[in-house]
Amino acid sequence: MAKMRRIPRAFQDTKGVPGQYTTDPAVAPPEQIRAIGRAYDKAKRIGRGEQLFTPLSVGKPIVAQLDGVSTSASNAPGSVSQTKNQRVRRSGSVKTSVSFRNLVMRDPSVSLIPNVGLNIDELPLSYKTALQMLQTKVRLMENDPENSEEFVRFRELLQRRTDQESEQARLRSMFRRFDNLYHPTTMTLGGADHWPEDPGARLAGRAHISVNVHPAYVNIPASLQAVRPVINYVPSNTDPESRQLAAERERLFFRWWEENDFDLLLEDACMLKALYGHTAAKIYWDPYLQIPRISIVEAPENLYLGYGSSDFRRIDWSLYVYGLSAQAAKEEFGIDVVPVHHGTSTFLYTTSSTHDDPLASVYRNNLEKNPQRNRSQYELQQVEVYDYWYKKPTEPGKPPIVCNAIFVGNTMVKNEEHPEYEGVLPYLPLVNQRIPGSPYGKPELYDVEQLLREKDERMSAQAQMIHSTVGGQMWQLVGAEAPDEVPANAIPKPNRIATPGPGNEIRNITPFIPEFQVEDYNRRIDREIAVVTGLNDLLLGLAPTSVLGSSRAIASLVANYEARLAPKRKILYSWIKQVWEVTGKLWSEKDRDVEFILGGEYRLDIVPPELTPRDTLELAQTAINLVQNRIWSADRAMDRVGVEDPEGEKDVIREEQTDATLNPASVLTMGNLVAVFRQLGVALPGQEQGAAPGDAASQSMNASRTLNAPPTGTEAMNSPEQQANPPAESVPANAQPGVAMAEPQVATQENA
Repeated sequence: MAKMRRIPRAFQDTKGVPGQYTTDPAVAPPEQIRAIGRAYDKAKRIGRGEQLFTPLSVGKPIVAQLDGVSTSASNAPGSVSQTKNQRVRRSGSVKTSVSFRNLVMRDPSVSLIPNVGLNIDELPLSYKTALQMLQTKVRLMENDPENSEEFVRFRELLQRRTDQESEQARLRSMFRRFDNLYHPTTMTLGGADHWPEDPGARLAGRAHISVNVHPAYVNIPASLQAVRPVINYVPSNTDPESRQLAAERERLFFRWWEENDFDLLLEDACMLKALYGHTAAKIYWDPYLQIPRISIVEAPENLYLGYGSSDFRRIDWSLYVYGLSAQAAKEEFGIDVVPVHHGTSTFLYTTSSTHDDPLASVYRNNLEKNPQRNRSQYELQQVEVYDYWYKKPTEPGKPPIVCNAIFVGNTMVKNEEHPEYEGVLPYLPLVNQRIPGSPYGKPELYDVEQLLREKDERMSAQAQMIHSTVGGQMWQLVGAEAPDEVPANAIPKPNRIATPGPGNEIRNITPFIPEFQVEDYNRRIDREIAVVTGLNDLLLGLAPTSVLGSSRAIASLVANYEARLAPKRKILYSWIKQVWEVTGKLWSEKDRDVEFILGGEYRLDIVPPELTPRDTLELAQTAINLVQNRIWSADRAMDRVGVEDPEGEKDVIREEQTDATLNPASVLTMGNLVAVFRQLGVALPGQEQGAAPGDAASQSMNASRTLNAPPTGTEAMNSPEQQANPPAESVPANAQPGVAMAEPQVATQENA
């Protein structure tokens, strides 16, 4: 048996998290100490993949315990009838598979982060100072810090942020690099420069060119992805009631879309994910507008996410850090921020306005600076706010409870449970293009940056060569008596006569101009950029007139780029569905009327939009043909071409088709159809029960009589044979068709 000092109290991926125990015989009996040793040895061997064969008559370890063996009365003592997770061996032993789920019974309200081994001195100095000041405050209030929810959550928050800080620092460095390419902040005499470290930018007589075309490779794909897609609510069934409910849900969805101005949010999200590779959306409840709202994370480096699975599909906690001014903190949270100067440094103290805090806690001021501008003195007084979301486990197989704690400085202003999120954190990440084995996406400038840098260098070299050629003419003095030093009157000057001296001659020096295929090389770089990004001359605005005049060529070029956008679009549309599902659950929890309308149905059908007018016309013509050939219904055609409310659109169409001033032919056709139905004694389609018989028919026939005037034309058209047949209801009863032929027969029968 191995000598040990501590045993695992919880297991994660076969790795034990140490827990304290005692082997003092004065405290623990010898049997318990031996049981601890056996359990520890067994745990290590099972963690290495060994198969253990434990005799049935074993002791009772107090840490790990196998499931008991159940026996029946019909079996002899000691015989095995049923064993859970066990298989009987001939040698009287069973093959066990130990479950470590019940090694330690935890309180669901207690954090899953083990506090054992956490050393405050190992934290960064700023975290350590803030945590120690909070600890002092709790003790002065005569409370135990380990039993203080505020202290425990703040320590948990800082530890998790410390664990993620190295990765966030890497992301922050990469984001600043892309920020400089997207919007250079260095200004030179020639303008904005994204590579001022080039020696040619600082040496006199050297050419330096900064081609700032990087935003085009970010904005163009982002704008094309942000075009609103065709979104339809999928009914739960095919019956008319389900379709009507789906129409009501779709109206509710587009109301939420317009209230949040989601078209603008979609543009921002696509731009941020194209520039940084990923961003996220936060879903929250607006108590004033009584509607769920969406905000896009503009600084992904300040969003810390704790992924709970190796495939990055589960998020256990999230932390977003942002800054608030002292006035905003006072108005929103009731927190006082007091700046205190210590030498050349300034610290921010935060304290609640209720005066319950006996010690104003010191707060650090290392909020991530905005690299695009210098922060003013007022902004330097902003206090850091932690928006911390975590989960409390419930029963196995059921979603955990989502909780939110907000710290202004190191003062907790909120710590509430949010069961309406149903185990899903409100921060939903969005990636630009998936990278295998990484939770982040690939930015648009990641692969194209070096090609654009090569273009900067080559164009600078070409400009330097041109400058050396035309920058000035060079001369030399030749002759048998040419002096070693050129006299002043021998140097050629404008409108002056040069006197080189007898027997001497002034000759110009022709510089060496190497011949390179400069334009071919530049075109090759542009071709490689097009291969990497997929952006052709049409999308960059460089297409010739021959291409712009051909709709077929435009459609082909756009279709080629749509294939590049397809994976990114699918990720974006899947993210929209996730956002709506979380939003719908939150809205249903807050508003019972919305819960009645949605009914737990959040399924959306999203189809990519058409990017060119030609594609739009072709889609409309396809829908018309399919409806006319009875392949599509009118509702499906409206959904496909992007009509937001097909039911409402059909009501408008009905009103227009029954307006005699707009569609006389349709009204006339309907009137004739109503007359035929009346003659056949068939009820009109859609006629309400209990309505006065003939009301709808009378209105239709009145419109028919009004519109059925004799045709106008020449005098010859007024002859009786050219007149149209009058309406049937305007002809006397004895002049109805067929009546005149029937009367002689009746008279003949009477005479007989």
